[in-house]
Amino acid sequence: MKSLTLSNYQKSQVMQNLYERADEFTFRFLLAYSVFGIAISTYYDTWLIGLSTAALAIGSWFAFKLLLPTHSLHRYVASGFFGVFVGTFIYQMHGLFEMHFFAFIGSAILIVYQNWRYQIPLITFIVIHHAVFAYLQYSGMSGVYFTQLEYMSLHTFIYHACLAITVVMVCGYWAHHFKKLTLADAAKSLELSNRMDLVNKMNKKLTKSQQELSVKNDELENTKSKLLSLTEKQANMYERLRKGVN
Repeated sequence: MKSLTLSNYQKSQVMQNLYERADEFTFRFLLAYSVFGIAISTYYDTWLIGLSTAALAIGSWFAFKLLLPTHSLHRYVASGFFGVFVGTFIYQMHGLFEMHFFAFIGSAILIVYQNWRYQIPLITFIVIHHAVFAYLQYSGMSGVYFTQLEYMSLHTFIYHACLAITVVMVCGYWAHHFKKLTLADAAKSLELSNRMDLVNKMNKKLTKSQQELSVKNDELENTKSKLLSLTEKQANMYERLRKGVN
């Protein structure tokens, strides 16, 4: 039997249910990033950046969800802010290298949406931020922090950027792959449901046929009883007539 193919509407319904659950998951991490940014403000007195970034991230999330409840823009905004947080974390910790890993964490979080497009704002901001701030720091501009190294060669920066892009591409691939699996499972579930409905209809028809057969059997037994009774009466009448003749 040919596998069932979901319509575009059915696909959108399946993904919409997934997106609603993914939104809750993503918001928890967006909130965690915000709290972390405020917490590390104590190191170098970067409260303005920590508080303002957290307020903008959470505020934008709710604003876009409220203004455009049926649109996916708030998810792109969340992706972008995961990138923004990486930049602010690096700045707040004066170029601490470990802060760069938050980009990979954000990319992994976005896999939950099973949509590779939501990776685009994150990696776009990361590449632009890294290129601009690396250039500004090595140009001698004060107050700009990209790394704790005194110098990073161009090819080292290229390797750094390529590795970041590769991680995001891998996460995007898995997001797309999981989406295909989700839709395939939904199609199988729908096909199974349709088959169960068909079986239930056949069972109802069979039950109805059995009931009709039972009624006809009862009628046949009733007719049989009447015929037997009539036969007995005729036999008795014949016997009386025979005795009367004799």
